[in-house]
Amino acid sequence: MKAVGILSIIFFFFQIQREKSTLNIEITDIRNHKGVIRISVYTAEKEYPYHPAKTYLVKKDSLAYGKIKTSITDLYPGYYGMCILDDENNSGQMESNIIGIPLEGFGFANNIKPFLKRPDYDRIVFHLFPGVNHIQLIIRYRN
Repeated sequence: MKAVGILSIIFFFFQIQREKSTLNIEITDIRNHKGVIRISVYTAEKEYPYHPAKTYLVKKDSLAYGKIKTSITDLYPGYYGMCILDDENNSGQMESNIIGIPLEGFGFANNIKPFLKRPDYDRIVFHLFPGVNHIQLIIRYRN
């Protein structure tokens, strides 16, 4: 009888650990309705920045006052890196000028504001807890 109780607790613990979380995201300071917002999610440093584990496209249909809200519901609790691109021409990549200055908006988890180069992976990592989580991401433009 005692073994059944212990097994039930262990089973319940593993069920909680495998439930997916909800991540509600508010993206702010978007300058126009052109293109889409690309959210790149990384599960390891080796993926960053060119090979995200997942990429989500957010249409700008509901853009109001420079803000848009979206949710991601298919991630398990854990640690993730995240960056966003305001892909105004929907090319799938960051456009930059001849000297490498970004022409489109970008942002990072923890609202890291890079100076001359993209931030290191450990600066854009956040903890996704079980249940419902909320973050705000700010889009930054260089031009």
